[in-house]
Amino acid sequence: MDEGRFTSSVGHVGATAVMPFQPRIRKSAYFNAARRHGCKAFTVYNRTYISLGFDDPEAEYWQVIREVALWPAAGQRQMEISGRDALAFTQLLTPRRLAECAVGQCKYVPMTDEAGGVINDPVLLRLAEDRFWLSASDSDILLWAKGVAVHSGLEVALRDANVTVAQIQGPKSVELMAAIFGPELRQLGYYRLTEGELDGIPLVISRTGWSGERGYELYLGDAAQGDRVFDRLLELGERFGLRPGSTSQMRRIEAGLLSFGADMTGEENPFELGLGRLVDLEQEADFIGKAALARIARQGVRRRLVGLRVEGARLAPNIEPWPLACGGKEVGRLTSLAWSPRLECNIALGMTGLDHARPGTRHEVATPDGAVAATVQELPFVPRRQTG
Repeated sequence: MDEGRFTSSVGHVGATAVMPFQPRIRKSAYFNAARRHGCKAFTVYNRTYISLGFDDPEAEYWQVIREVALWPAAGQRQMEISGRDALAFTQLLTPRRLAECAVGQCKYVPMTDEAGGVINDPVLLRLAEDRFWLSASDSDILLWAKGVAVHSGLEVALRDANVTVAQIQGPKSVELMAAIFGPELRQLGYYRLTEGELDGIPLVISRTGWSGERGYELYLGDAAQGDRVFDRLLELGERFGLRPGSTSQMRRIEAGLLSFGADMTGEENPFELGLGRLVDLEQEADFIGKAALARIARQGVRRRLVGLRVEGARLAPNIEPWPLACGGKEVGRLTSLAWSPRLECNIALGMTGLDHARPGTRHEVATPDGAVAATVQELPFVPRRQTG
């Protein structure tokens, strides 16, 4: 067992627990570099240690908004789908239409089960006509996909691509990336990918990210080069103000970016989550959950994900479900909460009954320390800037 230890906050009272690093949990290509550069805490995501932060959360928030941050998003795992029927099989996994997805294009593709519930929300990268990556949230979609493949009758190969992701996010990311990889990076379109090299080390580069700001993701295939890549990025990025950090929960809630396992689970469908635009029921291709989603579309939904301004004193960041009530009756749950430094209030995402989802509707949030008032607001709280 690795004797390294880290502490992490547990619950609303700020208690701490000491957790030993375990050999059964994967250490990514950037694990050692993250520790050397002052990572304060890790959590486990897709059975991999992922960095939670290097600085005060509010400092990291302003870093990604005003400057540029390097986040070793090592818990993102890429399921590779390849083979003659790769496109047809990938389409089975998502209700989003993929027929026009070009090589070099990325797409946000919620995956649904037979009841229409969202079981993951990966970003798809089309690397070749017969090769895709699904960059997954925290759940084992590889096992799910292997089970689907066994009975699909399609010719595909599935594997963990075993690449490690780093995100470079913030308004200065475009100039930094152009300086490192060439001026053509300025023209890389939103949700597009290309290939590049850093000191001869090959990388896949996509203009994607989870910050609400302009940014990129770098996919490293050679884990032995992790320390070299991380250190070199920080060295080359120094003149642009690059610092290691994380993409802030404060910023992602401002932008209305959902977190799988908190804001969405297999119990919610895309229509409830505001993702109905990604469900194509008219396409000829079949996909898992198509009949269920067609039925839901006909009948309508009874609840919807909303933004909430939560009143009162500053609350600690939270992704535990807290009950929401209207008129003394429980109508839903708050799913993610953070303090917004620029809005100077608590903001949250939550699922509430459709009759209570109109902007301006008042709710009560049952926090562990007592009830507080909240008001529904349209999302996003602050617009995203990835397309700028």
